[in-house]
Amino acid sequence: MAAPMMAGLARAVSALVLSGILLCSASLRSDEAPWLPVSQVMSELARNPDFVEALYRRLGRNPKAGGILGPDEIKRLREMILGKDFEGLDRFPGLTVQGMGRSVRLAGAMLDRSGDDDLPPAPATVEAAVDEELGIPAVGTPPAPDAYLRPLGFGLEAGDRVDPELAERHADGLRLAQLLNRLSLNAPDGGRRYRIILDGRTLDTPHALMDALALDGHDVEVRDSRYFANFGDLIYHGRDVLTPFWIDTRLPVPGTDRTLLVPVSHSQHELVVRGPVVNADLSFYFGIDGQAVFRPSVTRDQAWVMGRVAHRYRGEEAMEAIRLAGVIVRAYDAIKQRHPELPFGGYYALGVCNDVNAMIELHMRGETTLFPLTLDPQFFTEEREVGRLAESLPLDSRWRAAADPRRILGSIPVEDISTLPLPSLREDLEKVRAALMSGRPSRSGAGDLALPGAVAAGILVAGLWSIRLWLVRRRR
Repeated sequence: MAAPMMAGLARAVSALVLSGILLCSASLRSDEAPWLPVSQVMSELARNPDFVEALYRRLGRNPKAGGILGPDEIKRLREMILGKDFEGLDRFPGLTVQGMGRSVRLAGAMLDRSGDDDLPPAPATVEAAVDEELGIPAVGTPPAPDAYLRPLGFGLEAGDRVDPELAERHADGLRLAQLLNRLSLNAPDGGRRYRIILDGRTLDTPHALMDALALDGHDVEVRDSRYFANFGDLIYHGRDVLTPFWIDTRLPVPGTDRTLLVPVSHSQHELVVRGPVVNADLSFYFGIDGQAVFRPSVTRDQAWVMGRVAHRYRGEEAMEAIRLAGVIVRAYDAIKQRHPELPFGGYYALGVCNDVNAMIELHMRGETTLFPLTLDPQFFTEEREVGRLAESLPLDSRWRAAADPRRILGSIPVEDISTLPLPSLREDLEKVRAALMSGRPSRSGAGDLALPGAVAAGILVAGLWSIRLWLVRRRR
């Protein structure tokens, strides 16, 4: 097997093991859903001596390959695999938000930045005045169905499948995302500008461009959408692999001696444009690539991430959400220029995907229903509107922060919890919701992970983040 293939395999193996460890008690039998639990995949792969040897040979050697497990953790994994203790992988505890922060810091500290060309690109602040035409309809070939899939051997693939319907609009979406991101970087107090010329009108903000398109007969909708985050993006012999990232909320589950573990949620504001000239689908969020930007939508989510629209905005509300998203793009660009030392492009320190969307929800609705929120407000003090919103967020990363069951429930990506096809999670959420509705919401204590669990989990999750970052950057 060639060296690049071995490196890719190492990352896939690491992701598979780490995701399996974090799967906890919510696994499904393979005949209950179109996806496979990680424990089942691992039990099959472990029968292949070549796979096991590749795992042993690659883990723990190269931080950039995601192999940053310590010798004790590697020894434990070997014992579990050789002893076929796959249920033991499912019982490994999840992380608290604070433990997740330690993991990111650990992963960042282990990265060798000298000569590292995998870091996110430098900010693209506008340097000179530029006037351009709209450039839509755009010219471009739709991506192939497997454009973002990488075979990794042993029946494994990593990446996303292309959605054929979205692919037909991808060229327009890519161009519109580029326009909105560049317009967002215009300084609010004038100076050199990037401008779009549309039928004699000069447009220099995202709000102005989208408002002009609406006036020209385009339908513009912004959707505040929630999903389960997919940090694995793994496919095994054509079937999706259930790879949520489980987090310990520290909320007691009523009637049990357990705390509530939930998959980390992903949120984004989706911009859907239909009309006589522009037909595009975009999403806005802060990603693990370290970019808070508008992005063209082209891939199809794995079924287990679900999907729910919490709020829909049209008319002036849609324009206000777009305006604020543009302000956030510029604010994050400025913060990253001031703090180039932040690992992973500021991911976690400047928030996860939820934080920027929580700012928009807070501004539009007066409160936010997203969990978890992790940004550090100290980085936002110079950012005026965005700084005020950052300071107002109910942050879960603060020491002794107590999880809010309303935001946990608000982040679940189904309209009705009773329809959630994860039995153990569904039962726990229903108990927490019943306690909340009865006026007796469970409240978490202020304790954190026990030290041994935190250290082990921190090392493991650091590997997972490194793997996912590699996958994202390789797609670019």
